[in-house]
Amino acid sequence: MQALQLTPSLPAFAFDIFADWPIAAVVSTRHGGVSQPPWDTLNFSVARGDSREAVVINRDRFLQANGFGPDDVVIAGQIRSDHICRVKAQDRGQRLPGVDGLITDEPRLPLLTLYADCVPVVVYDPVQHVLGVCHAGWQGTTLRIAAKLLQELHLAFGTRARHCLCALGPSIGPTSYEVGPSVIQEVQSSQRHPEQLLCPSPRPHHAYLDLWDANRQQLLEAGVSRTNVDICGIDTAQHTDLFFSHRAEKGQCGLFGMLCWLEHHGT
Repeated sequence: MQALQLTPSLPAFAFDIFADWPIAAVVSTRHGGVSQPPWDTLNFSVARGDSREAVVINRDRFLQANGFGPDDVVIAGQIRSDHICRVKAQDRGQRLPGVDGLITDEPRLPLLTLYADCVPVVVYDPVQHVLGVCHAGWQGTTLRIAAKLLQELHLAFGTRARHCLCALGPSIGPTSYEVGPSVIQEVQSSQRHPEQLLCPSPRPHHAYLDLWDANRQQLLEAGVSRTNVDICGIDTAQHTDLFFSHRAEKGQCGLFGMLCWLEHHGT
């Protein structure tokens, strides 16, 4: 990933894989906002107890730094599902409940998804010039939401996986994410190569889960080229100086955001 300075006080990151294409995918850090501890400072969610006033200011700052206003953005409601919604111009300014993935072919229509360990997934089809994003925690991953994102792009726009460029953003890494028996069982029943995703933990009946490779495998199995999947490799649990981490901070934290949009062709 490449570091960005959206304003003097608002750092962010962008994906190298999209640098030469008419798409933007920008990930906020936890810095540059007004929220008080433990949500300090650029928190985008009221769900964990932060004030609505602070969250509105934070979201507006991030949007404005990227050239948008609150009436432009579409926000995924995120219920840890595999539900994916096609977004159109008339959805501007809306929060869409019950969905964890968004797809669009509308230029300059920003899509916002929120995170604090789950995997941000971005898919861009340069042939059809369409965009898909999704939120993949262990629930979304075991529901194979990354693969479904490609399927929905194909059904809506004719996307072929072999044309796509994909990126996985900052999220909990394979050495930080210990899971118990129920999650292990879900992984074993839903993934084609679970033995590659689960590493034994010192605790009995526990294992470390590699969400990065799980989602990468789903994209590759769907037909994406291996060279077209970019894993940023930033472990949120080990970088709470930059990002919120639900696991590392024991739930006492905010949510950072990923804002993605298509530019006009030729931009």
